[in-house]
Order: sequence, then C-alpha cells, then structure tokens
Amino acid sequence: MPHYAISYEVHDSRHSPHIRSKLEGLGAVRLLETLWVLTSAKSAPQLRDDLQKMIDLDDGLAVLELKSGSYWSCLRAKHAGVMWLKRNVAY
Repeated sequence: MPHYAISYEVHDSRHSPHIRSKLEGLGAVRLLETLWVLTSAKSAPQLRDDLQKMIDLDDGLAVLELKSGSYWSCLRAKHAGVMWLKRNVAY
C-alpha cells in the first residue's frame, strides 16, 4: 500500500478538529501540527476528495505520496510521526 504525507492549512480554526478527527480515523500519525503521515489503499486524489469535505474553499490541502527509500529528516517533530517514518520510509 502507498504511504502519504498530508498537510493542510485552515483559515478558520473551527475546521481543525474535524480534519484531525478524519485523519486519525484513517490511521494517520501526526508528524508536525498540520503534517500527517499514513498508509492507505486509497490514491492521493481519493484522500484529497475525502479530506476536502472537512475544510472551506479558501483552505489548503496537500497529499504527497512517499516512496520507500526517500531521504527525509526532521527537527523537533512528534515522536510517533518520526517512528512511522523510520518504519515505512526508511532510507
């Protein structure tokens, strides 16, 4: 299954709990405040379509596929997210 990094930018904080709950329900792990990582059988466009229901038209959303062997590095990232990267995107 593909691995993804998902980031969002909401301009009205009332949407933040909704998108966080949706990401948690998908099994995503937080790497930074609004940067999550997950493994999903869904495609990037399918994940985008699911998540855009949680945000307004002026909010931003990015879904990026991560490949095994990609280089990555973190600074002061959340432990659970770093551990997810080590397990799933080891270089």
